[in-house]
Amino acid sequence: MIFELLRHFLTPAPPEIKAMGYVHEAIAIEARYNRCHTAWASHLARCRLNILAAVKGMPPGATIMIIGSGALHDVPMDELLSAEFRLILVDIVHLPKIHRLYRSHDRVQFIEQDVSGYVKNLYEKKILLKTAVPLPQADLVISLNILSQLPLKMVAYAEKYNVILPDGFARDVMEDHLKLLGTGALLISDLESDFELADALLNKKPIFPDFAMLEPFDEWDWVIAPKGELEKDFAISHRVGCWHIYPSDPDITLNSFGEV
Repeated sequence: MIFELLRHFLTPAPPEIKAMGYVHEAIAIEARYNRCHTAWASHLARCRLNILAAVKGMPPGATIMIIGSGALHDVPMDELLSAEFRLILVDIVHLPKIHRLYRSHDRVQFIEQDVSGYVKNLYEKKILLKTAVPLPQADLVISLNILSQLPLKMVAYAEKYNVILPDGFARDVMEDHLKLLGTGALLISDLESDFELADALLNKKPIFPDFAMLEPFDEWDWVIAPKGELEKDFAISHRVGCWHIYPSDPDITLNSFGEV
């Protein structure tokens, strides 16, 4: 606990990012990875394989932007850099050790950015006012295990400080993210959460309850909390999907995946 508090203090980030729990979450995710890396291994490998498949055939010097880069466990950094791609790594916070690994690499750029556009005003003014999300151009944009997570901290913060959010806020945030990706993108996101006790399914919670998503071209299970992580016989798994967004696709929103 003391070590995690020290890491939180030493991790540079704007006040709104710390106050809304993003730094704490990044540290907690890294701690869980250290405990659960064996259970996570197949999920991380599947993410890396899909990223490598998406960049196949792209020329050296192409720019790849990864939104949700985090601690990079699900990013095939060695292979991407060996192929001479330029990498733009975007997340709301990157821990210092990740910066240290690549800060001297001239083809790696870190961007700490709230890609929703809401966080700063929600923290400072307790109002819901979106600001522009400036991101550089890229030949391929990858949204990596972030879509369903985008509204969560904001919703929790709004509830804590009695900020009224409009109906459908979480869905709007996710739709805006899909629009931000544009076309020529790769989307990797969880689809549902499964809760098990003593190997029996207790509950299945869809991430997008109001929409029937198009079938992903690849999907798999991510055992995010194996038995013993939270309780002795309790486990949580996420169903994860992978989609291409092609230049021929129309204005992409959650509606594009089919309304129930």
